[in-house]
Amino acid sequence: MQAPGWDSSLLRQIAIASNESGKVQSTMEPIQTAVESLVSAILRFIGSDKLANGELGVEYTYASLPLCVIDAVFSIGVRYEGTTRPTVLRFCASRGWEPYSELRREGYHSIAEFIGILNGLSDQALAEQVFNNRQRTSSRNGILKAKAVKLFADALLRAGINNFTDLEDEEKCAVAERIVQGIAGQKSGISFKYFRMLAGDDDHVKGDRQIISFVSNALGRQVSSQEAETLVKAASRVLRIRHQRLVPRLLDYLIWDYMRSGGGHPVVSSPCAKST
Repeated sequence: MQAPGWDSSLLRQIAIASNESGKVQSTMEPIQTAVESLVSAILRFIGSDKLANGELGVEYTYASLPLCVIDAVFSIGVRYEGTTRPTVLRFCASRGWEPYSELRREGYHSIAEFIGILNGLSDQALAEQVFNNRQRTSSRNGILKAKAVKLFADALLRAGINNFTDLEDEEKCAVAERIVQGIAGQKSGISFKYFRMLAGDDDHVKGDRQIISFVSNALGRQVSSQEAETLVKAASRVLRIRHQRLVPRLLDYLIWDYMRSGGGHPVVSSPCAKST
């Protein structure tokens, strides 16, 4: 008998993710057990009070879509509070942009306007003059994150995404994601998922190293990024029986926030869209 919150479609999704991570599940029962173990860990370490009352970070209220791009790219493999947030806020201060808004609708500033600011500047100028951040997408053959931000924004506009409301079109999002994954350092797709989460999509989870670490610890075995994402979504579905507001995006944030606050040690070798 299946527990509340389960259906065959959900179990198949978890089976596929498990198989792709190299952990072949021959029956549905081990899959259900994996999610039950994760739910147990969430209840133990995150706690019912946080699940019932926890809120997303202020970055989830960016006033303009370009700020979601900056955050999603510059947060790769770095400490968030010490590096990514200051980069976003410096850009806002230099341009006179409001960083946050609870009622952003289409957004204060569009992708087209953002690209207009970046066009005509060299990669070095973008890094030094616009973002004041010379980090690269990877220590090996990585490009400047400043360049990656411009390429990411270009990809969105090519796909017809100019503001928040354009993200309601899944065909446009699929086109943009394919283009973005061709950018150096974006192949995993984690940054694009995180971008969509920042822009308001409740249904995504980003399989970064904090999420991977929490799920791996809960199961007592290493999981892949995709398996971690699928299992967190499944856990959200189960936990929403009691906590109706606990959509995947919020559960992802609560796990990430717990881990960055000293709740565990990240898996260093795993891809990361957002570190501590």
